[in-house]
Amino acid sequence: MKIASLSPDQAPPIGVPLRFFAVAPVFLVLAALLLTIGDGNPFANTHSPALLAATHCITLGFMAMVMLGAIQQVVPVLIGSQMPAPRLVAWLTMLPLMGGALLLTTGFALSKPELLNLSWPLLGLAFLVFIGASLFSLARATAKNPTRTAILLSILSLAGAVTLGMLMARGYAAGLSIPYARLATAHISLALGGGVMLLIVGVSYQVVPMFQLTPNYPKWLTTYLSPAIFGALLLSLIPLTFESAPRWPGLIAEIIFWILTSGYAVITLKLQSQRRRRVPDATLSFFRLGMIALLVAASFSLGSLLPTAYSDHLRMLSVLTFLLGFAMSVIQGMLYKIIPFLVWFHLFRGGVNAIKVGIPNMKEIIPERWMWWHLKLHGGTLLAALLATRLDMAAWLVMLGLLLQGILLGCANFAGISVYRRTYRRIEQAST
Repeated sequence: MKIASLSPDQAPPIGVPLRFFAVAPVFLVLAALLLTIGDGNPFANTHSPALLAATHCITLGFMAMVMLGAIQQVVPVLIGSQMPAPRLVAWLTMLPLMGGALLLTTGFALSKPELLNLSWPLLGLAFLVFIGASLFSLARATAKNPTRTAILLSILSLAGAVTLGMLMARGYAAGLSIPYARLATAHISLALGGGVMLLIVGVSYQVVPMFQLTPNYPKWLTTYLSPAIFGALLLSLIPLTFESAPRWPGLIAEIIFWILTSGYAVITLKLQSQRRRRVPDATLSFFRLGMIALLVAASFSLGSLLPTAYSDHLRMLSVLTFLLGFAMSVIQGMLYKIIPFLVWFHLFRGGVNAIKVGIPNMKEIIPERWMWWHLKLHGGTLLAALLATRLDMAAWLVMLGLLLQGILLGCANFAGISVYRRTYRRIEQAST
């Protein structure tokens, strides 16, 4: 692994990221349960309460939980700048995020405006603390590398998405007359296209070469890709911000966005084909599935721009493929690599006593067979999701797949935590 450019002395306590990672799988289980409520197939109607609740459970409860925990680990180590008061920031981020996500998803599922009205202040607090601490840390960072730029733009996109989300939650609760359709489109674009996409891009500049033993990304790509994606997102907001604005800037922006992200996926797959070690690796396969799903999502989205009767269906498939196929695949693959690395890394800091006791290697921390089971289960869930808009049985398979994935990922996380605690106690005993 290429760790020369890291700043391990800046790493927060291991409990900071792990508490986020441990909670996140619970929301996958909850998303599966939420999809079972209501009548009929929740995927048949994009505005069904069950689908809205489950989607926000995945995006806020699972994805945002993992991302916020990862950034609090990534920024100090990759950028070389500590978060202020990391333990306090972690608690002031995680607890309101949990409460807000639970209230929001329950409010959608039960159609209870009063719960939505309780959710947005909690979510606002969580993201305000996190965004403020992250921007402070990034501002004083000495490293001015492409990863820092991508994370900064991701956080700015996240700030915009959260602001719009809070406005809509308040609007639903109070019955305000606001342009919900345009706000929702901008909210989704900033959250997924900006917050999620830019974070994955920035982190992959470091993680793919380091963990997957590939060549580095081309310098021109790391320099220009993130600003170009962010610029395309800003351009796409013009017709959404001004009702009288022409539609063509939004169409051009969407085409540019998908060309850029598809180029990133193709180059990532090419780098992975050049990796020095050809041994099969489950985490690499998660990442490859994510890149292939990103290309498929781009195809669906670009196809939806054509004036056909299937445009709305293709756009729905694009969102599902991006969310479940790209974002969830990459996030879960990174978790299966980052958690063992964190456990190994923090145990290794035990020095002589750690060497004396013996530290498990990364492949011993979470059984790799679990990762392969999860990969197959995730691939099946994704295929079912693409059929779920037409087949009721496929919708039930999605629910089952999310439920089993949450359980499996939760067990894997706690397996890693248990290894850390057992080994750490042995190190402490050796030092007395």
